[in-house]
Amino acid sequence: MGEYKFEKWAFNDEKLKTEAITHKSYAAENPGNGPHNERLEWIGDSIITTVVSDYLFLNFQDRNEGSLTNLRSKIVCKETLAKFARKLELDNELLLGKGTMGDRNNDRLLEDTFEAYIGAIYLDSGRNLNDVIKFMEPIIKPYVEEMAANDLNNNVSSAKDSEPVYGPMNKQIESGDPIGMLQSWAQSRAFQIPEYKYTEIPLADNKIDFECEVIIEGKSYGVASSGKKKDARKKSSIIALESLGITNYNP
Repeated sequence: MGEYKFEKWAFNDEKLKTEAITHKSYAAENPGNGPHNERLEWIGDSIITTVVSDYLFLNFQDRNEGSLTNLRSKIVCKETLAKFARKLELDNELLLGKGTMGDRNNDRLLEDTFEAYIGAIYLDSGRNLNDVIKFMEPIIKPYVEEMAANDLNNNVSSAKDSEPVYGPMNKQIESGDPIGMLQSWAQSRAFQIPEYKYTEIPLADNKIDFECEVIIEGKSYGVASSGKKKDARKKSSIIALESLGITNYNP
């Protein structure tokens, strides 16, 4: 992927930006400096998925829902969102506690920061999703176009031997993120795309756990729970893969 730089968002409310780049470790050590970014991360996660889905739906009208879902999973993942965070230089601005200073380049931490940053932009724009789309399109466009080209080339090169194969033949599933790998497994067997069903479980202190069940062709393949939807989805995918004998996923 070529080198290019993104324009940062000009915040009207600088407090939102500060919240977006504040890790909970820093907030714990500096309680008077405001909240950490996990609430913004929560809403940003949903917004990013919506924006990427919108972009793919409008710009790849020749692709079916399976192909679109595969592309989306490659964009809305830890590694790619961490790259976006670095392009915006959020790794340099991130406020970390003393014990986590060494994690400034951690992909998971930068993924969360980018999600929080997008959540902050959404609120700063007056909850105007169109403004968020305009901001994000220049960021995702180069990645989406290259991934789409690679995806198309791979499909063409393997078209001759693409007959559906049934059974947990994990050698046919290339390593990748658990959600994408489970989808590849299902599609290689002409199954429907995995469906993820969520149940909210109330906890103490007004907190909520999300229980996620992954279903393929009406059968449950795994159930997992977490305080974040995306983590519950990933955990349920891992359980499903391991039940199929597929263990070469990236954590």
